[in-house]
Amino acid sequence: MAAVIRRGEELPRALGSQVPAVFFLRAPAFHLGPLVWAVQARGKLAFVHVDLIAGLGKDRAGIAFLAREIGVNGIITSHSGLVAAAKAERVIAVQRLLLYDDLGLSSALAALDHARPDIVEVLPGVIFPLVVDQIRARLPLPMIVGGFVKEPAQRESALQRGAVAISTSTAELWG
Repeated sequence: MAAVIRRGEELPRALGSQVPAVFFLRAPAFHLGPLVWAVQARGKLAFVHVDLIAGLGKDRAGIAFLAREIGVNGIITSHSGLVAAAKAERVIAVQRLLLYDDLGLSSALAALDHARPDIVEVLPGVIFPLVVDQIRARLPLPMIVGGFVKEPAQRESALQRGAVAISTSTAELWG
């Protein structure tokens, strides 16, 4: 499980939970340091969705700042070029795939071929059973499932189909 944090007031519950990782989706760049360090002080991994952070360059310099100055464990992005930047900075690169139709899947698989992220995050979670075999056949990468995973049965289904983790803002699933 990964706790998805959109607002700072959600963090204390994530810190007290059993999740091994925290995904920051929305936060001003100038607040990130203390948030990330609080997560890491609890022995958890801190990931930042670079595409959604206000005040942070969506470029190599932004990734370098997150890696060198903040010390994030990983970044989340939909952009292949930022995956390469994260790998160059030696942080875990999670490439997020927002899938909505067959054409989107085809272009997403091409992007994965190009970027070679460390982990793939598939959204929305309800589509995962329909696409997991196609993704795995193309690239055998670890997959996280996120988006609209709100019930224990949804979590268990994704894990049974091969997801290595679930990312969710539903605190009741954090454990």
